[in-house]
Amino acid sequence: MTIQIETERLRLRPPRTEDAPRVAELMSDKHIPWNLGRAPWPYELADAEGWIERGIASWADGTDYPFAIIHEEEGLIGSCGVVPVTDDVFELGYWIGKPYWGQGYVTEASAGLLKWAKTSLGIQQFVSGHINDNPGSGRVLRKLGFEPVGEATHYVPARDCDVEATRYVLGAPAEIAIESVTHYARPET
Repeated sequence: MTIQIETERLRLRPPRTEDAPRVAELMSDKHIPWNLGRAPWPYELADAEGWIERGIASWADGTDYPFAIIHEEEGLIGSCGVVPVTDDVFELGYWIGKPYWGQGYVTEASAGLLKWAKTSLGIQQFVSGHINDNPGSGRVLRKLGFEPVGEATHYVPARDCDVEATRYVLGAPAEIAIESVTHYARPET
């Protein structure tokens, strides 16, 4: 069975091995990994291949659920996904290639993903967040119905430093949103 989510302008599906060059191309713009909690910088083809391999394995294990965002004319334009924070709370994450910013694609894709997670996984509680110097991501979360609940500090590999992030909830307890940043860990040296 193939998992696929259709929205008005987009199609979401699990990432595939052949997506790696396009993911690396989009992530080569520093603005993308700079605003993500786990992506390295510089971002290489091997990073995209590793992300896809982990995504395929997590789908097989039923643990994390990453999706490629597909535009009919443009092909892969970004990604969104949900990962468990607790047994009944999942974190929403997303990124979109810079040429596609400001067109509502990430909001549309994430809304479709949340609907799928609620109906297919039975998840009703979500957390998310954005780095404070990326207010556009906060606008996306508010459009999706998330509410800000506070700030937390976490490590961002692309910046190689700790950053302040605003944390959000959708039906989840505020403390889980704040505490869940611990999965953004600084690598051991």
